[in-house]
Amino acid sequence: MLSASFELFEFVCTELKGRDECFITNEDLGSETEDQTGGKLDDVLDNLRQEHGVADNQAAISAALQSLEQHFKSRRSVLPFSYELHIRKFKTQDPEFIRFIADASARRSSGGRYAKEFENETCNRLVKKVTGVLHNVGDPRKKLKTAIQYKGYLNQLGFDNRVVLGRERDAGLDILWSPPLGASPVAPIVSLQCKNALFSRSLAREASARTAETLECHRMLRGEGGYLSAIVFNDYIDPTRLPDKPIKYIPLGLSDLAIAKEPEIVEI
Repeated sequence: MLSASFELFEFVCTELKGRDECFITNEDLGSETEDQTGGKLDDVLDNLRQEHGVADNQAAISAALQSLEQHFKSRRSVLPFSYELHIRKFKTQDPEFIRFIADASARRSSGGRYAKEFENETCNRLVKKVTGVLHNVGDPRKKLKTAIQYKGYLNQLGFDNRVVLGRERDAGLDILWSPPLGASPVAPIVSLQCKNALFSRSLAREASARTAETLECHRMLRGEGGYLSAIVFNDYIDPTRLPDKPIKYIPLGLSDLAIAKEPEIVEI
């Protein structure tokens, strides 16, 4: 379940999609607001007041926006919109990311082609963030549709012949990222699975275990330290929701796909 602050964030992005600015009233955030499927939203203002422990609507929205700003700052990025809180005016700053959030939130937990669309959109966002090569290998694929073709492609990345057994559609892989270090088969690999759903510990464990079996089929990078595994959820990752015990994957969310705005700092 989304926190009230991220409900507000997605509501603003949806209102701003394809627009330069919008105004949001208390009525817009009330129980009579309809979502894109025609259903009624929860009273966002009630949830915001409860979440931030304030009785005033304006104070609740202010606290939510401040927490959202801090969330994005921790990821070296900024909110995709600016705002004038006293008149509830919001202005688009990053139209591409706003569209991404509006579309992803509207299709959350939808199966079929929407799961693949989330995967494709995630890959498109990663192109703007990382260097190296991104391999969008999840099923269904437009190219390399047969198991033999797919296995041949993975062989080039250093995987042995056990990686696809003929009945596996993608062997639990969605996106593989090859950073610009080394040369195959002795080069780092990062697996990024895409889950068009809210964060779930059980779902993460299951997905991580399946991918780990496939990554162990790499000819050179077996064992600890040979690869990294991340799972991108259609959600926002809050450290308070993570397991207390060590995990074998990096949990990522929609906000992790925002473009970094602050310069990278390298200490030597």
